[in-house]
Amino acid sequence: MKAIGEGKEIDFLAYEPIIELKHINVTFKETDREVHAVDNVSLSVDKGDIFGIVGYSGAGKSTLVRVINLLQRPTTPEAVVKVNGNELLTLSARELREKRRNIGMIFQHFNLMNSLTIADNVNFALRKSGLSKVERTKRVAELLELVGLSDKQHDYPTQLSGGQKQRVGIARALANRPDILISDEATSALDPKTTESILDLLADLNRKLNLTIVLITHEMDAVKHICNRVAVMDNGALVEEGELLQVFSQPRAELTKDFIDTTTHIESSLAVVEKQEIVQNLKAGEVLVKLGYVGETTDQPLITSLYDQFQVSANILFGSLEILQGTPVGNLLVVLSGEPKKTQQALVFMQDHEVAVTVLKSGDKEVKPND
Repeated sequence: MKAIGEGKEIDFLAYEPIIELKHINVTFKETDREVHAVDNVSLSVDKGDIFGIVGYSGAGKSTLVRVINLLQRPTTPEAVVKVNGNELLTLSARELREKRRNIGMIFQHFNLMNSLTIADNVNFALRKSGLSKVERTKRVAELLELVGLSDKQHDYPTQLSGGQKQRVGIARALANRPDILISDEATSALDPKTTESILDLLADLNRKLNLTIVLITHEMDAVKHICNRVAVMDNGALVEEGELLQVFSQPRAELTKDFIDTTTHIESSLAVVEKQEIVQNLKAGEVLVKLGYVGETTDQPLITSLYDQFQVSANILFGSLEILQGTPVGNLLVVLSGEPKKTQQALVFMQDHEVAVTVLKSGDKEVKPND
């Protein structure tokens, strides 16, 4: 047997679609109405992705993800569900059961069996693997070592913390060496520190095993922490999709902006900033602006350059900087002060240097908002 991860090296330059969903509709019929849980959603997930699907409760994200392994079948005939190039909708029940072994799942509530030890919980997933007892024992040991629980194999679930239980769930989901791992709100019941450790573990597994991960969550912090691509759902529909950095720096949908605010706090901070005397009493040539920085722009001393070139001073009222996929992303709320024409020139200067500029409030009519 190969050790876990042996011979599996990620090549992020050789992406190929591993999941393809096209024209997915899921409608539930109730007594007096029809509920469109998923509304004509199409998306693809590349091999090696950590793909986040984010939305509030009832958005349809969990229903959509159950379509990937046909635990939930689409309700319209034009649907396409391909996993590893196989059209699952055309498979027999036996063939589908076999293909499902390639898709592991972890859940919010762990779904462990309290009457079994940790090792036996993981071993249970191998009951139809065809491995010998010795091979299964070895496999369980490998898995528990992979998730950092080698010393807990003889414990029972009631003896573990929530984070440890989720690590058992992850080990069990990986038992049959799947290429895809679906995480359905798997960190929602955990505290922030434990959530971070589980997300770090998933990112590590992604790298070590070339494991494609689909992360279902209502927490944009989780998406920001490990995902390279993200899709946003609302009322069953896909409202935005793209590379994480692009979506965070240039969100198009209002819902996406709302989710991003939960991590940057830019809008909530703006509500506080607007109450400050300096903002409420802007004079001619003074503007309150929101500045968005991405990548190399964050390394440039543009703010200090404004005074040198335009005699425009900057009063920074709020700032945030974080690293997404190795790229710095920053936001500032700033009051710029100078002669009106000079202030306008300073805004154009920053835009020319790839800073996203939005004028939120102005003390002079010559300075116009930039949306």
